[in-house]
Amino acid sequence: MNTSLPGNTNAVSDAIVPEQQIRRGRMAVRLDAVAVDASGDARIKVPKKQRNSQKRGDDVRERVVQAALECFGAFGFEGTSTRAVADRAGVSHTLVLYHFGSKEELWTATMANALDGYIQSVAENLDNKEGRPAADVLRRFIEQFVRLSAQFPQIHRIMTMEGNQNTTRLNWLIDNYLRDHFCRVRDIIKVGQSDGAVRDCDASRLYYYIIGGGGTLFTLSTEYLQLTGRNVFSEAEIFRNIAFLYDTVFI
Repeated sequence: MNTSLPGNTNAVSDAIVPEQQIRRGRMAVRLDAVAVDASGDARIKVPKKQRNSQKRGDDVRERVVQAALECFGAFGFEGTSTRAVADRAGVSHTLVLYHFGSKEELWTATMANALDGYIQSVAENLDNKEGRPAADVLRRFIEQFVRLSAQFPQIHRIMTMEGNQNTTRLNWLIDNYLRDHFCRVRDIIKVGQSDGAVRDCDASRLYYYIIGGGGTLFTLSTEYLQLTGRNVFSEAEIFRNIAFLYDTVFI
C-alpha cells in the first residue's frame, strides 16, 4: 500500500500504515513516535511511558536538590554526604548518584538551582532599560536580596562557609555568579553616590554591608527569635529589615 502524502513525498514513502485516523477532515498517519498528517507536517510524539518517566526524573531531581540545599546549608560541604541527602529527600542513594554522579556535582547543581532565578531577576533590574535613577535601582536590588535571603536562608549560610575557603567551589561561584553580581551592584552604588543619593563611602565595603545586613538575620533566625521575640521571616520583619537598610544606605 502506497502512503505517500501530497506535498511531502519525502516524509513518508511506501510505508506500511499501522493506523489511520480521520481528524477534522485530514488523514493522520501514525508511525510509532512520529505523526505525519495530510498537510505534510511531522511532529515528534513522545510515548506516554517516556513522558511519565521524565516527569518522575524531574520530580526526583527537584526533591534531591531541595534536600541538598538544606543539608549543605546546615552542615556545609564537608559535613554533608550524598547518603544524608538521599535520606532527607526520601530516595535511594543509588538514585542520587544516578542523577548527579558525585557530591561535587550535586553541590554545583544545588547552587545553580538556587541562584539562577535570582540572578536573572536581579540582572533585569540592574540592566535598567527604563533609565531609572541609580538609587531606585539600588533600592530594588536591596529588596530583592532581602527577600531571597528570607526565602532561602541556606544560600547565605553556604556562601558564608565557602567564602572562608579557597576551594574550587568558591572559584566556581565567583566565576559563574559572584564577580559579575558584585561589579554591577558596586557600579550602581558609585553612580548613586555621584548623584548624591547614596552615602559617601567605599562602594565595595557598602556592597558587603548590604549583603551582610540583608542576609545575616535570616541565617541566625533562631538566635534572633530567642533574643528579640521576633520571627525574622514574618512580613513585618522583612519589611523592617529592608527599611533599615534604606535608612543606612541612602542619604
